[in-house]
Amino acid sequence: MLFVERRKLARTIDLAGRITLLEKMQQHDLVPVIRSARLNCFENVFSGIERVAEIESALAGWSDNACEEAFIRGDIFCRSDHVFFLVFDNEAHEEPMLRGGIVYDDRTPEPFRKLDFFCHQVLDLLASENNRGTSAGDNYPEWCQERSPVPQGFQRFVAKQDIDLLYTSLRKESMGNRIRAAAMLEDAAARLFLRTAKDAHVEGYAPKLLTGEVGSPSEFSVEQLAAAGLVEREVQVSCRKTGHALFRLPTAHALAVVTVSEAMCSECGSPVADEVVQEVVVPTPLASSLLEEGSWLVSRLYQILRELGIPESEIAIGPSQGQGYGQVIANICGESFLIVARDADLTPAFARRAIDLELETEASHLVIVATGRVHNQSRVLLNEHARRRIMGGSDFEMILANSADVAGSEVRDACERVSERILAEQLCDLDGNIGLNVSRLIITKFRMERQDVDKSDDFEGAQPSSDTQQLAMAAHPFGTANAPVLPEILTNDHDAEVTDTEFEEPEINSGIYG
Repeated sequence: MLFVERRKLARTIDLAGRITLLEKMQQHDLVPVIRSARLNCFENVFSGIERVAEIESALAGWSDNACEEAFIRGDIFCRSDHVFFLVFDNEAHEEPMLRGGIVYDDRTPEPFRKLDFFCHQVLDLLASENNRGTSAGDNYPEWCQERSPVPQGFQRFVAKQDIDLLYTSLRKESMGNRIRAAAMLEDAAARLFLRTAKDAHVEGYAPKLLTGEVGSPSEFSVEQLAAAGLVEREVQVSCRKTGHALFRLPTAHALAVVTVSEAMCSECGSPVADEVVQEVVVPTPLASSLLEEGSWLVSRLYQILRELGIPESEIAIGPSQGQGYGQVIANICGESFLIVARDADLTPAFARRAIDLELETEASHLVIVATGRVHNQSRVLLNEHARRRIMGGSDFEMILANSADVAGSEVRDACERVSERILAEQLCDLDGNIGLNVSRLIITKFRMERQDVDKSDDFEGAQPSSDTQQLAMAAHPFGTANAPVLPEILTNDHDAEVTDTEFEEPEINSGIYG
């Protein structure tokens, strides 16, 4: 996913100043791509570089005299993992501006520091040229941050967090442990094992499952659950006749103390030393917390959003309301993504609640995650809601997934579409200057570089992803009255694998500003 960070400078620059600025930037190892392509064209047409500067000035002056589009609207400056851009607004605008920014992805280290350096360098070059002109002493203003307004629905959702501030703070403090444990709970067999173990302890009976024996083949093991902090082993004493648990002890040493005391069984009256002693698997409080109301699913979705590069400040987790579902909202490039998750069937009641939350938050993207079966009535309700939103002229998108991984893949694609649209809005002014779609050019650059990195990781021995059947439905925002307003079922054969890449510089927290 690509991110755009931009700033603005309240200053106009005439044609001669633009050419001079780009020339100086090239001398400082910031090669303007559009201008370089033009100069190369001039060199080929006129068979030499002797009069290239004269040709450039002549064509620029001819364009201005003919009242056509400005000859130089801006330029882009490419680096290995990011792209800078400058856009000169026309003098006819009410508020003449010089816009500068950076395009980067989630692997770019320290994008804000890079943008600061770029903006200061441009400002220094402008000031140095201005001091040698007729308007000496005219100081340039500072760059200002340019951000898209935060959606009101997102602000209202975040405001609700103050009602349960303690709950939210505790969740953040333990978020690291919760995220690591939630990844294990993607396995339905692991969730069933933990629920069975929890119910067995509540009933006071230790079946064979609690000894750590997994009956059906699965990808998880008790050792993995213990390493994730979901289970722990204890010593349990059960009545030999009834099978009910008498008490549990943390270690075998504690059992020795009890047996020496000549304690008696409350069920049959036999000495405790004669009863059944087992090492059992006990779900931890973390496991109980994650299984409650599908909290593990919310933690997993939070992790996926963070892996996309979305900063923590742009993600809000709704407090538990005791209705069996979780809610997360993210502000991505100025658009709200509402995620409603439930570790159960997608029932009509849950579908209605998801629709109510979407209307309340005014989210333009609704993501519903339900690990169970999708009821036909729920499907009809969601389809009708999507149809009404699109027919009403809203740019609305609905995604339905049956797992966190499928939801993450669909959200990643949706985020890329949003970021590409924002990038096109920022750089469309430069398309006419180079005769290409500049935003598409930059997107292709990042995609090809990402493919090269992924191939390199695979060559170094990256493990292939496991085969799992996945389900997703999507209603994209550009449907018409007769076309794609109904969700389509998508089946993926493989999960996307997330690989880590080493950077030369330490990475700092990055943000999204559309």
